[in-house]
Amino acid sequence: MNKVKGLMCVGVAVLLAACASAPPKPKGPDLTGDWILTTETPMGAQDSDMVVKQEGEDLIGTITSPMGSIDYKGKITGGKDVAFGFTFEAQGMVLQVDFNGVLEGNDTIKGTAKLGDFGEGNFTAKRKTT
Repeated sequence: MNKVKGLMCVGVAVLLAACASAPPKPKGPDLTGDWILTTETPMGAQDSDMVVKQEGEDLIGTITSPMGSIDYKGKITGGKDVAFGFTFEAQGMVLQVDFNGVLEGNDTIKGTAKLGDFGEGNFTAKRKTT
């Protein structure tokens, strides 16, 4: 009988530990996945691959273009407002690039990109289909 109680206690402890260590499920839409990010600038449209990882409202990931890859951070708030950005150095200048958009449905984000001191452009991010 004591063995059964001991095994039950161990089982409950393992179950509680598993539940406590699971990442929080996002409230609202889950943006986790692979996306195509199209940024329109005065120099033309640029497509990039964008990997999104979401934990709660926090977004992290990588944007990869023909010029290389860069990590970004962001947030989704209110279930539809998406903001993310990154800083990089080019030719001795530090540039901050910020994207602010709105989630349309579950697979499209549209908004504006502030390209440091070089102005703004529109962007569209579309979830890749498998």
